[in-house]
Formats: sequence, C-alpha cells, structure tokens
Amino acid sequence: MLEDSARLTSLICGTEPLNRIWSPRATIQRMLDVEAALARALAARQVIPAAAVAPIERACDAARLDADALARGAALGGNLAIPLVKQLTAQVKADDPEAAKFVHWGATSQDIIDTATVLQLRDTLDVLEPLLDEACTSLAALARTHRATPMIGRTWLQQALPITLGLKFAQWLDALLRHRARFAELRERALVLQFGGAAGTLASLREQ
Repeated sequence: MLEDSARLTSLICGTEPLNRIWSPRATIQRMLDVEAALARALAARQVIPAAAVAPIERACDAARLDADALARGAALGGNLAIPLVKQLTAQVKADDPEAAKFVHWGATSQDIIDTATVLQLRDTLDVLEPLLDEACTSLAALARTHRATPMIGRTWLQQALPITLGLKFAQWLDALLRHRARFAELRERALVLQFGGAAGTLASLREQ
C-alpha cells in the first residue's frame, strides 16, 4: 500500500535508482540497519550482552514489519521510529526475550531517523556523482567540438552579438564542476551519524 501510493508521483521528480533509495520500504530498512549497527557497537563496548546482537540483527528486516501499522503509529506518535522500535522489540522478543531488553538501547527517535536519512543521502550521492561526472565529460566534449560553431547571443530575452556554441557548453560545464566540488564537500560535512540519546547527553551509557 505504501509503495503503491509513493509511485503515483515518484517518477515525476526522480529516477528508479533514487526511488528505490527513498521508497517507504527502503526508509524503514535503513532505520533497521541503524538499530542493528547500534546493537553491534554497544556489544563491542560491552554495554549490552554480545548474545543480544544476533537476535536483533535477525529481526532488522523490513519485510518482517507491518508497514501500514507503522504509518498509523507514526501519525499517532509524531515520528516513524516510535512504532518501528515497538514492532522491532516484539519481533526480537518472539525470538529471544532477553535480547529484546536491549533493542534501541541508549538511543532516541532522532538518532535513528537522522542517521537513517544520512545513509540514504550517502546512497543518493553514490547514484548522482557518476551521473554528474558523465554530464561533465559530455559537456567538455561538446565544448571542444563546437568551439567555433556560431550561435545567436541573447541579452534580456533579445538577440545580441554572436557567440559560440562551445562557449555556452563551457559555461554549463563550469557550473556543473562547481556542483561536483559541492558533492565532495557534502560527504565530509553532511554524512555524519546522530547519536545523543533522549536528552542529547548519552547519559544512559554512563562511562562507556
């Protein structure tokens, strides 16, 4: 149901690879990926028992959750993480009641939502960067091919002095190269996880 409604408008402003990254099911899966990674990290620091990791990882599969119930729960709770953690805990409890005590340990909703979004942004950059590189390569070739091809120049919607088509392509290329540099900056500046706990202090983890 969620996937069907999302497809009504997705192809207008996206591509199939990007639609897969940002689909409702992929969003849920990325949140579950964060929950699984959290359990592994906490076990590595001996904050939670190592035995709790495998049951949590097994339950972190979007196909095992009720997406429509998640949507209803998100509307009631104000975010998707609340019903997701509830369903995830129930799945883990059915497998290992003791491990269920350590689901979402030390985290808060914002930690899961924001970090999952960062993972999706990373996946998006992985799709867009090669496309941008391809566009830059094509524009560079066109600029060389048409460096002497005349065309009408324009100023304020009027014809002006002639320019070359190669110049126009080179100007477009210059803009895209700046965007390429911005993508590189984004990887350094934006692709960071969020982990602060309920009040942002990680107090529940104590000294670990």
